[in-house]
Amino acid sequence: MGSSIVRRILEQGWQRVNTGGKHSGLLNAMYTAGLDGWFHEKVQEVLAGPVITHPNIADSSSRMRPLVLAGKIAEAKQANEIFHRERVAAGGVTQHTTARSTPGWVFADTAYMVPPSQAILGNHDFAVAELKGFHKILAQEDGLLRHVFNATIPEEESYVGIDLWIDGTAWGRASAWWVAGVVDSLEAIPESAWDRELIAMYEKTAARLIECQDGGLWRATIDDPYSLIDTSATVMIGYALAKGYQLGLGGPNAEKAAFAALEGVLRDHFDWRTAILRHQQFGPMIVNIPSPNPRYLDDGNAYGQGFLAALFALTADGVRVRDLGVRSLKSAA
Repeated sequence: MGSSIVRRILEQGWQRVNTGGKHSGLLNAMYTAGLDGWFHEKVQEVLAGPVITHPNIADSSSRMRPLVLAGKIAEAKQANEIFHRERVAAGGVTQHTTARSTPGWVFADTAYMVPPSQAILGNHDFAVAELKGFHKILAQEDGLLRHVFNATIPEEESYVGIDLWIDGTAWGRASAWWVAGVVDSLEAIPESAWDRELIAMYEKTAARLIECQDGGLWRATIDDPYSLIDTSATVMIGYALAKGYQLGLGGPNAEKAAFAALEGVLRDHFDWRTAILRHQQFGPMIVNIPSPNPRYLDDGNAYGQGFLAALFALTADGVRVRDLGVRSLKSAA
């Protein structure tokens, strides 16, 4: 059973749920923290409506992972059939949204929304291909990921580059979504089947993220020392590094960085009276605004609440990932 502070953090996050990605982040944290009864109760709330929805089809598909964790296998498989029938691809990966205004837009967010659900459903090759595809499209040379790329325009036909990059900043949550997507996917895939190229991508990105950590925290634009602190990116990256370390990735520096992230946000950016994580970058957003203006910060965003709870569970509460017994349907068969 999870600690009382973890439950309070998640309760605050659940009040702010309005997308599938927020559902999944919170539900995954409940499962990780061992809040079993509450986890199953909230899964039933999700099943009261359609699992796969438009236009945010990728976002909504992230609900399938907690469905599998809750033993709702038939419901998850039915949702997956709908997802694969209705998904749209761009640049060889899943397009985040089917909205008419965003044709061909490749979002870093999708790396967390799609691959972990596909991995736990047993579609290992698809999950890995998606993760590698997002990295190849969105990563800078140093491994940090950018936010949104327009795959409808051939790069050789780009006039000045801004037609390619809807948001070309090394957005904090872009790298965070990707590394979290990698570890949640690998958790369900047998280690003997891990893809070496994907592991190399993860290690490169994780190492660069650790280099950019500042006082335990990460910024809205990771590689811009003048950008504002984003606590949502901080707890998401911290969570991924903590889980990755337990899975054998990242080395001791990853574990150290994960604890530093937790300590940093709890020391200076957490309201202990309300269990609200403060100074999260406002969302949802299409374009990262590299400005220190505090009006772009939010308190209590469900993304940050969910990943803070999961980070706390994996570090302060001592939850061991392998003890959770997460296995894909393919591995369990």
